[in-house]
Amino acid sequence: MRIVVKLGGSLLTESELLHRIIAQLVEVQDQNHQLIVVHGGGAQIKQYLTQLDIPSHFHNGLRVTDSATMQVVQMVLAGLVNKNIVAAFARRQRRAVGLCGGDGSSFVTRRFVDGQPGDFDYGFVGEVFKGDPELINLLLTNNYFPVVACIGLGEEAAYYNVNADEMAAAAAVFCLADRLIFLTDVPGVLDSERKVIRSLNQKQITQLRSAGIISEGMLPKTRACERALNQGIRQIHIIGGRESECLTRVLLKDEPLGTAIIN
Repeated sequence: MRIVVKLGGSLLTESELLHRIIAQLVEVQDQNHQLIVVHGGGAQIKQYLTQLDIPSHFHNGLRVTDSATMQVVQMVLAGLVNKNIVAAFARRQRRAVGLCGGDGSSFVTRRFVDGQPGDFDYGFVGEVFKGDPELINLLLTNNYFPVVACIGLGEEAAYYNVNADEMAAAAAVFCLADRLIFLTDVPGVLDSERKVIRSLNQKQITQLRSAGIISEGMLPKTRACERALNQGIRQIHIIGGRESECLTRVLLKDEPLGTAIIN
């Protein structure tokens, strides 16, 4: 089975938590599954933007990315965060290769347009519209963990900041994954009473979004889920990364953790 796992939030800032997740990824690989890791790094980007006195702006859950911000995004995600994850795999004596969506033209990107009235300008925010899985297939065939930073390359050779959830969905679609797992800081999609919703279809997602119950960072995550669902990914889960043995329980024991996104 081929699985895409997206890492974000405190999973990337708390070393002990990251190493627990890596240990589970290794255990899943030992059961003859192929894993593609996609990561963000919003907290680290914010830290370095603050140090450089570059203001942060968000619109509909996405970071507005001007030229100066894009340089920081590129350095932090494709450099610091990506290579720290590779090092975490090395501690488990596993081979990982850090790359970004632009490497090998794996995920070709264009400027993101949200389709809302007024055509808000997000700057160098991109969306993946074309993929070539050859490089990632090569790594998986040779038992490497591909670790993909959410930076895409446009056909005009400009780099774009791609939301990590959207990159994970694109990786699942273009690399023909069987499952897509989003690891988050919360235990799943929450209802108005802050309880986990065990399953959601697209109609329910639209209703929760309209009611403001799905908001902020969960907006791009659910959009990414819908994109993956519409393009053939049938097993999608949003689960809490702090949950004990969350990955092995979902992937190896089929426990119903978090929120399943269904047709």
